[in-house]
Amino acid sequence: MEELFKSFDAIAILYWVVPGAFFILFRSFALKGAFPSLGKDDVVAFIIVSVLYWYLLIWASATFLGAPEAFRQHGAGAGSIVVLAVFPILAGVGVGLFESRDVVGRLLRAFGVKFLSPYATAWESVVVNLPPGSVLIVHLKDAQPVVGRWTTAQIGSAASTDRDVRDLYLDEIGSVIGANYQPFVPVRGAYMAAEQIQFIEVIAAAAN
Repeated sequence: MEELFKSFDAIAILYWVVPGAFFILFRSFALKGAFPSLGKDDVVAFIIVSVLYWYLLIWASATFLGAPEAFRQHGAGAGSIVVLAVFPILAGVGVGLFESRDVVGRLLRAFGVKFLSPYATAWESVVVNLPPGSVLIVHLKDAQPVVGRWTTAQIGSAASTDRDVRDLYLDEIGSVIGANYQPFVPVRGAYMAAEQIQFIEVIAAAAN
């Protein structure tokens, strides 16, 4: 590995960039169900993640195999595909799935610890994670409010997890009569584009 980091040829570029690229791409896919759009600035992130990946691999090799470079015998030929692609892809998918469950965030919030987020935390934490059965009154800019019930985050109702697109789909809509919500018959849904949503009233159902 020491010789690898000292040289900067075409093969070395693969080692510096490819693991980080696979990790970031597949983390996003597992987290949001789509690969992210990439720009030239993302190369820096690829390199940083790749460096961390190699250091962790060297540490694991030294800890479990007894020598920092013991893994190199598996990194030639077909084994290089495993080292360069398969391991980073599996790690990215694992981290993405773990993040999507928000296990750590929920645990910390239960103890009153809330971290700043680069994402729209109100949307991410409230709308996307609404308990099934919650009633939403969506006030639109150019139309009457839409009243609907959040049925489930995976199968029925859905809200975008893309921080640049805040659209909303309610699998069941209806009306509020007095203090009660009544679904329309036959059951129908409604899609609302992000630019049409003014604000949303939430009558949250009790969490299970």
